Parts: sequence; C-alpha cells; structure tokens
Amino acid sequence: MILTIAHVSDTHQTSSIFTSVGQVESDIVIVTGDVLDNVGRVDGLGIEPRRERRKQRSWTRKYAKKWAEAIGSRPVILVCGNHDFISPMGWLTHYGAEVHEITSSNPCVEVMGIRFAGFREINWIAGEWPGEAHDLTPCVERALACDPDILVTHSPPAGILDSRYGYGVKPLTTALAYRAHRIKAHFFGHVHEDGGKVVEVMGIYFANGAERCMVHTIEV
Repeated sequence: MILTIAHVSDTHQTSSIFTSVGQVESDIVIVTGDVLDNVGRVDGLGIEPRRERRKQRSWTRKYAKKWAEAIGSRPVILVCGNHDFISPMGWLTHYGAEVHEITSSNPCVEVMGIRFAGFREINWIAGEWPGEAHDLTPCVERALACDPDILVTHSPPAGILDSRYGYGVKPLTTALAYRAHRIKAHFFGHVHEDGGKVVEVMGIYFANGAERCMVHTIEV
C-alpha cells in the first residue's frame, strides 16, 4: 500500500501550523506531540501541573473545532509530548475528528489495516514534565511487542535526527538495529534543531516533524 501522511509535531499552540493540514491531501494525519504550550515558571516557581492543565484545557476548547475541520474525515494517530499536560483527543473527537491515541496503556492502534505503535515518554530532564523517564526500555519493549508497521513517538531514536546534543532514545536505536521487526517508518518530533528533516537508515524512513507540517509518501 502507498500511504500519504501529513505529519505535524511540536506546534506549541501555533495554530497556523496545524491548520495547514487542511491545505494538503493525505490519507492519514500523524501528530507526534507538544501540540500545546505552557504557562511555565511564574515568579521563579517550578512548573505547576494544575495551572498548566487549566491553561491547556482553555486553549484546546477554543481551537479544537478549527483543528477538527482542518483534519476532516482523515484518521489521526496521536501521541502526546512532554509539554502536553492534557491530551487534545477529547475535544477533537467532540468535534467529529477520528483520533487514535497511543498511550502507555494502549501502545498500539490499527488503522486502514496498518499497525501503528509507539510511546510519548522522553529521556529524564528534571522531573517537571509529563512522560519523563530514567529508563525507556519498557516503553520500547511495549511498542515493538505490537509488531508495528509504523512507529510513532515524541522523541527520536538516539543518533537519528536528535541534534548534536543527543536527546534521542538509546534503547530504541539498539532495538531497531539488532532486533527483527517490520517497521517501515518512524515519525517523531521533540528535537527542534532537526525539525523538518528526513533520513533513511537501516531501511527505515525517519522523519522529525518538529515545528512543521510535513507530507510524506511511503510504501507500507
């Protein structure tokens, strides 16, 4: 099957990026996290989750209808990012979008006969953000156990479009390099320095969509 994918990531409430999805043709939409923005640290205090959730609920409620209209009838594969204190799925489905969210309890979804799997977790930063983890091996194991065709995560694999600072997931790169699998493509964001770039390594199509709406045509 030849699949055309509109890939959006790390929009951080820049609605113009997300609504550009409505200007392109695709079979499916993949959203790889950090859709929402943050209040951040106020008066030198740390990140306050309740304040973040309140802000993000308000913004999502306001813009979800426009997102859903831009998406139209296309199915959406969604994984949240570390800046997303809530999932936009609820409000998007409220306005008619068909959203399939990948979570730790639901690491695999099947759409159009294609199996998507992944995780939202990222390498530990400071313990302030959703999805931070010291060891991402369990996340990798859950995703690969689904035997996916396409991998959807927020973070890149280590060494692949993860910038010179190396924000990627090491156990994921190891698994992709040395274990048997049938993954044809991996979509992610998180690392803005390499946003908008694609590369083919180990026979896998890797795409970092940070701050972009990218259109990909792949054979699955």
